[in-house]
Amino acid sequence: MRKITAVLLLSIFFACKYKPAETSAELRERLKKTMADFLYKNNHVDSGEVKYDVLDVVYYENPGDYVCEFKVHMHERNLDTTGMMSARISKDMTHVFRRY
Repeated sequence: MRKITAVLLLSIFFACKYKPAETSAELRERLKKTMADFLYKNNHVDSGEVKYDVLDVVYYENPGDYVCEFKVHMHERNLDTTGMMSARISKDMTHVFRRY
């Protein structure tokens, strides 16, 4: 009985592996990549015509999502501009709800 208990405890110990927390810099990069993917995929832009560079992000963590404000540089043929975009991004980085 003790052997079974020891084996079960060891298997539980190894199954509950600790995952290190994501650093702030890593999270910022994931948020910037998620927003860039959203801008290219969901707006049906011709990537030969319009280019987006997500320069910076400021975010606030809610229980279910991240409230983000992005600084985005947009390039077209003879025009470029830098502006702010705001979005809510789900914790699993699959849903982006752009506010402005």
